[in-house]
Amino acid sequence: MIESDFRPIVQKKLTDLTSGKGLKVAFEVNGKMKGTSISEGGDVDVLFSPRKEVMYIDYIENVSSQIDNIKNELEELYNGKKLSGSSTKSYRVKLSTYKNAPKKDSDVLNFRILKSGARTPTAIQERGSAFILSVALKTNSAYQGIDLGKNHIALEKNKYVFDGLMNIFKNYEERLKDWTYTYYQQQKVFLKKYEDSRWSEFEYGNNSFVKFFENHIKNIYVTFGSSNPDKPAKTLGKYEQWNPADIYAAYNMSVIKKELDDIIKGKENTKGINLFRLNQYLIKLLQDKRLVGISLKKIKQGDNADLILRNIDADSYLDPKVETKQYKMSDINFDIDGIHDENKKTVSTYVKFGDGYQIDVKGSSSKFNNLAFGTLVKAKSAAQGGNAPINLVIRLMRRNGSDMSFTNDNSKYPKTDDEYYDPPSSYYKRDNYKTWFNILKKHFKNKSVSFRDFDNYIGALYEDGDGAIAQSKLMQLHFYYDSLKQNRLGVDYWLKILYLGMKVGKIFAPHAKIY
Repeated sequence: MIESDFRPIVQKKLTDLTSGKGLKVAFEVNGKMKGTSISEGGDVDVLFSPRKEVMYIDYIENVSSQIDNIKNELEELYNGKKLSGSSTKSYRVKLSTYKNAPKKDSDVLNFRILKSGARTPTAIQERGSAFILSVALKTNSAYQGIDLGKNHIALEKNKYVFDGLMNIFKNYEERLKDWTYTYYQQQKVFLKKYEDSRWSEFEYGNNSFVKFFENHIKNIYVTFGSSNPDKPAKTLGKYEQWNPADIYAAYNMSVIKKELDDIIKGKENTKGINLFRLNQYLIKLLQDKRLVGISLKKIKQGDNADLILRNIDADSYLDPKVETKQYKMSDINFDIDGIHDENKKTVSTYVKFGDGYQIDVKGSSSKFNNLAFGTLVKAKSAAQGGNAPINLVIRLMRRNGSDMSFTNDNSKYPKTDDEYYDPPSSYYKRDNYKTWFNILKKHFKNKSVSFRDFDNYIGALYEDGDGAIAQSKLMQLHFYYDSLKQNRLGVDYWLKILYLGMKVGKIFAPHAKIY
C-alpha cells in the first residue's frame, strides 16, 4: 500500500467532482468494486496498480468531456504535472500538495478512455488464456493444474505464472485480478475434457491457427460459382464470420498445418476448398483430438465453466438451452423504443427472448456506418454471443420474400438534414420512413407518438450534428419494418438470427466453447 497522506484527499475530491457531474462511479476497495462499475452500466471505474502506486481512472467514451473538466480542475487544485507516456488513450498526471512534493504528499493518476466500455483489450485476454493453458498442460491435472485460486493474492504465490501474466498485461496490470478466476476455470474444464491428450504449446499471434486460417481465407469458398456471370464464386470474407475460435489446441501443429495447406491449395484442388468440405475435415481433426478451436468467454466469479462442442453433428447445430424453451412469438419482446427516444441519443434496439437470450441491433453514434447484429446469452451472467454475419442476415431476410428491400447499406440513407428533407434519387424518401414508422409504431411503448413527432426528432438530430445517430435510427426503422410487417416471418426467423450470432450451424466451423 502506498504510504501517502495525500491520496484520501484526492479520492474525496474525485468523488465530489464526478458526483457533481452526475457520473456513475465504482471504486476498488480490497480488490472488489464498490458502486456502479462500467461492466454494470456505470461511467467510471477507479482502480489501483498491484502495489498501489498509481490510481487509474477508467471512463467510457461518451463522458470524455466531463472527465476532461475533472482533469483540469484537479490539475489546477493540486499542482498537476503531466508525466511522460501519455497518449490519446491515456493521460498520466502527478498531483501534489506543492511543487516537487515527496511521495507521501503526492499521487499519480492515469486517466484511460475505454472505447465502447471495453475493459481489457481482447488480445491481452486471449494471450493470457493461451499462456495459462500452455502452462497447465505441463502439469496435466484436471483439478490441480495451475492453481490460480479465486483472487489476485493467491496468484502471486506462483512466481513463474505471475511474472508471465504481468508481462502479458503490461500497462493493464491492475486488470489482471479480473481474469485470474476465468483463467483458473478455463484450464480446469479444458483439462477435465482433454487431460489424456497430448498437445503442442498453445500459440497466439502470427504462428497461431487463427492467423493460418486468416491467410487462407481467400481460398475458402462458400460456392465455387458457375459459367453464369450472375452466379459468381463466393469466398468467406472474414475469419470471424465463419469461426468463433480464439485459440487452438493442436497435436503436432506443423503436421496439421501441412495437411490443411495441401487440401486448401494443393495440386488436386488448385481453386481452393469448399467451406463444407473444410468443416468436415476440421470435425474429424476435433474428434481425433488433433486440433480443437476454442471459443473463450469470461467466467463470472463463483460460476463454474462449462465446455461444449459445437457444429460437429445434428445435435450440436442447435443449442439445447434455446430449444428446450420452445419459444413462441408471444415470448419475444421487441424493445425498439430507441428508434424514437427524444430524451436519449441511443443507437441500440433489442429483441429479447424471455429472460434468456437477446439480439442487439446496433448503430453508430460517432460515424456513418452499417448496423451490427450482436447477440447476448443471459444465464447466471450475461455473455456476448458474437455478431451475426450481416450477409447471412440479409440472405435470411431474402428467403422470406422478394419485397424485402433492406440491404444494410448506409450510403442509401441521409448524412445531413439537407439530404433528409431533399434526398438524392438513390436515397430512400421521407414517404418511405412515414410508411415504415406507421406500421412499426404499434411496437413502441408510447403508441401515441406520431410520424410528425418522429420527423421533427430526426430533423433535430441532423441539425444538432448527430447525423450518425439519426441515420442509425432510420436504418433500424427499415430493418424492423421489413422483419415485422404482417408478422409473417415468425419465431424461426429471429431464432436463426440468434444462432447466426452464436455461430451455430453447418456453415460455421466446429469448435469447443468454454463459457
